[in-house]
Amino acid sequence: MKRLLVLALLAAAVAAPAARADGDPASDYLLTYQVFYPYYTNTPKATLDQLKETVAEANKRGYQIRVAVITSPYDLGSVSALWQKPRSYAGFLAEELAFVYRGRLLIVSPNGYGFNESTKRVGTTYVVHPSPKTLALLRTVPIGKGTEGLLQTADRAVRRLAASNGVKLPAATASTGSGSGSSMDTIVIAIAAAAGALVIAVLEVVRRRRRRRPSTDPEGVTPS
Repeated sequence: MKRLLVLALLAAAVAAPAARADGDPASDYLLTYQVFYPYYTNTPKATLDQLKETVAEANKRGYQIRVAVITSPYDLGSVSALWQKPRSYAGFLAEELAFVYRGRLLIVSPNGYGFNESTKRVGTTYVVHPSPKTLALLRTVPIGKGTEGLLQTADRAVRRLAASNGVKLPAATASTGSGSGSSMDTIVIAIAAAAGALVIAVLEVVRRRRRRRPSTDPEGVTPS
């Protein structure tokens, strides 16, 4: 455990400049994982495990989706201006993930849902494709209160979406409990977020250098 903590701190220290430049936690975590959740609170572990299981099973059975459960402005990091704007945040997050993931993206927040069906690359930009029809379906799923309520809501929403696409998921197996998410989960998210930020920073540096490279240089000198 101590070794993991040290690794997490080192990764965070290395990636600190990148994290400040791209401070949306979900955009880092969802590069690798299927569910983003508020890891800084006492997240009910059984409820969280059930959501993860449901999302994993949906993907396994052909309904590709990733989920972000947003409980407060803190979950949005540097884009907290998008708090209470789940549809706008869904578009933003979809673009942030586009170089790795371009499939369905569900946002569950206290004041509503956000959803993006897919993201396509057009030239040098990414275009998101929200689905009004899917959002209308999601609104038939009542939103629960508190962190546990939102996790349960996300589970029900994924099941409703999968069913509407002909994908039947097994019944819930994890019982709802008051136990909080493990410290190991927090460490994994911290490492993933730091590593994701570092990767994004490296890619951004490479992209900027390529842009700065002139197509013609009469003096044969490349600017530094």
